[in-house]
Amino acid sequence: MANMKSLVLSLAVASALLLPQAVRAADEDLAYQAIRSHDWTTAEQQLLTGLRKEPGNAFLQLNLAWVYAQTGRKMEAAALYREILVRDKDRVASLSSRDGTSMEILAKQGLARLNGN
Repeated sequence: MANMKSLVLSLAVASALLLPQAVRAADEDLAYQAIRSHDWTTAEQQLLTGLRKEPGNAFLQLNLAWVYAQTGRKMEAAALYREILVRDKDRVASLSSRDGTSMEILAKQGLARLNGN
């Protein structure tokens, strides 16, 4: 569980690299801080704001799926993970590492945790 939390927090930071400076400051920083402090309501609001601006952003979707899972909304989390599996399975999640984890693996890990595996 601790590894997944670290991974999600890393994704929040990595996804910030993809967004314009203004969006990063307004949405990503608040979402990242909210996830770190377990303020799920604020995290969800900020992630949804980011997704309205960038609907296909898999990093935001992974983080939103995590928030949904933490707030007991397993069906919503699973739907986001499945969408990522279909659309972004070959995309590498870690932008700063040559051997980054694929979105497919991250989404599968998220689904497995939802199913108690």
